[in-house]
Amino acid sequence: MCGPPLEKCDLASSNPTRPGGAMASPVSPKTTVSSSPTAVPTETNPPSPHTSHRSKISNIAIIGIIIGDVLVLGLVSLLLYCYFWRNYSSMLTSEKSSVQAEKIVYSYSSSPYPNPAQSGYERGKMVFFDGERRFELEDLLRASAEMLGKGGFGTAYKAVLDDGNVVAVKRLKDLNVPGKREFEQQMEVLGRLRHPNLIGLKAYYFARDEKLLVHEFMPNGNLFWLLHGNRGPGRTPLDWTTRLKIAAGAARGLAFIHSSGAPLRLVHGNIKSTNVLIDKLGNAKLSDYGLSVFASLPSASKSNGYRAPEAALDGRKLTSKSDVYSFGVLLLELLTGKCPSIIDNSGPGIGYSGVVDLPRWVQSVVREEWTAEVFDLELMRYKDIEEEMVGLLQIAMSCTQVAPDQRPKINYVVKMIEELRGVEVSPSHEALESVSESPSASEDTCRASE
Repeated sequence: MCGPPLEKCDLASSNPTRPGGAMASPVSPKTTVSSSPTAVPTETNPPSPHTSHRSKISNIAIIGIIIGDVLVLGLVSLLLYCYFWRNYSSMLTSEKSSVQAEKIVYSYSSSPYPNPAQSGYERGKMVFFDGERRFELEDLLRASAEMLGKGGFGTAYKAVLDDGNVVAVKRLKDLNVPGKREFEQQMEVLGRLRHPNLIGLKAYYFARDEKLLVHEFMPNGNLFWLLHGNRGPGRTPLDWTTRLKIAAGAARGLAFIHSSGAPLRLVHGNIKSTNVLIDKLGNAKLSDYGLSVFASLPSASKSNGYRAPEAALDGRKLTSKSDVYSFGVLLLELLTGKCPSIIDNSGPGIGYSGVVDLPRWVQSVVREEWTAEVFDLELMRYKDIEEEMVGLLQIAMSCTQVAPDQRPKINYVVKMIEELRGVEVSPSHEALESVSESPSASEDTCRASE
């Protein structure tokens, strides 16, 4: 079918006479015809607007869910981190404080306070009597310490805490403490004692190797310093009015101790001038009371001039009567200005020198009717006090009787002292103004502090 007069069949794919040959289709090769008579040409349809909107909503929801999950996971992680960090921080702070305390004690190896860094150390705790915890042992470790003096039961220190408060700390030593329970029971008794003429016990610290007592601090020192310290030029003597007030105050404090410990028969056990502290108004305050129950027998029986004869022979015989004897020695010390144990060079032979107790020396002088030589020369400047001095001397001599039954009770002693003037004596501030803060006298001045 190709060739003239028809168009030339250039597009014939094959010879029609050959098997499998085919005539070229007059239809355009670009058009595909379906076998179905109703078929129409198919084209790619564009996406519907509704389908695109649904697709966008699904993507935003997925992104929102992912972001929400991340936020929740981050919040939970933050809470867990804060919780565990708080516990870790507390533990770290505790360990740091412990290490710091050990470093402080190690740096100040000569510190008067216990050393927790020592091997086998048993850590105790501070026990307060006023119900309010003000400081811990670490605060005492950081405080500046100044030694005030040494006594039979230990060494006293002045401690200035970080908050500015000043306390007196006594480090006990050579005590015969049966156990922690006995010590705590005695401290509970002493902690309840409150009187204007007693040093208030603020707290105590107990451990196997260390025992501390915390008291209020007295800036004017003790009676021993006022009587025997700075006996040189420029010294302001302790006037008679102040001495009489100190005697009356100390007697009242001792009477309160004897009346307060009725079930336990509480006694002071260590009356001496170093344990009579003076406040700013010249009032006497007794310290170191009630500790004699823990004293070891060798130190308890050691005579220091104040010890009653029966107590010097047997340290277990510390009673209210032995306290009265020691108080009598204290009165003689106030009157004479001499130490409880004095050196007597009047014995037989050249170069004789012996130590005589103050009561024996006073009795020998009075027996020779030289009563005026008994009194302190610093008291001779005051007028119209001879009768009062003689009256106080008689009270002191009655208190220092050798036989305990012949000594008066301390309540009667208080009454006799108060009757010397008929009214309560007032202190003289002039004598106390010359006393420096935290005074301490050398043991070479007088052996009363032993």
